[in-house]
Amino acid sequence: MWIKVISLRSPATKVVALFLLFLASVAIFHSPATAPVPTTENLEPGPVYRVVTTQRAMALTINVVWGTQYVPQLLQALTAAHVKATFMVGGVWAKKNPTVLEQIVKDGMQVGNHGWAHGHPATMSVSENVADIQKTNEIVHQLVGVTPAVYAPPYGELGGAVLKATSLLHMPLVMWTIDTIDWRPSSSVPYMVNKVLAKARPGAIVLMHPTDRTVKALPLIIEGLKSQGYNLVTVSALLKMGTPVGDG
Repeated sequence: MWIKVISLRSPATKVVALFLLFLASVAIFHSPATAPVPTTENLEPGPVYRVVTTQRAMALTINVVWGTQYVPQLLQALTAAHVKATFMVGGVWAKKNPTVLEQIVKDGMQVGNHGWAHGHPATMSVSENVADIQKTNEIVHQLVGVTPAVYAPPYGELGGAVLKATSLLHMPLVMWTIDTIDWRPSSSVPYMVNKVLAKARPGAIVLMHPTDRTVKALPLIIEGLKSQGYNLVTVSALLKMGTPVGDG
């Protein structure tokens, strides 16, 4: 077999070779890079600050680890207005106040998880967060026969460990859209009411605690939200109405 060797000594051959080299370089530098394939395998569900929904609904949440004397009055205001709320309870509190916890369930409210002893989730490992949440779930179930389906971290603390823990337990980590800051003595009843009504929007989650000011503000908040056409539901019900998102 004969192979013809092209000599680059001829001017014409050099031109052809240079042209072919140019075409090769263009192909190399302009060929699209292979894009990495996105994966969600290692991503944990984020915190829920609100729900994107077309329904005019909101959720009231009440974190309970103190202020026990005010819980019956809050329940009375909720039942009188025929609305639902989610009580995020601490495990130690539930163990000490089984009768009040039972009344929360009897009145048709949702019981959520607020950790065992109001510790700091951000300082705990994944396994410690899991144990803390599970312990609270177990005592609530033991006392009233229901298992919390949602979790509100104490102090609103976030981090990879607590997000991983709630993901493993299949429990949405619930934050808030509107904080009444009712635990602060300077937060007056008008301040709380005006703040909630001014910031109300479909899918919003309102954060409250059992205080004397909250007892006075709650009926006004409910009345004001109803006048704006809002239906007040539990957190779990709200989550089913749209898409949970991680911004307030």
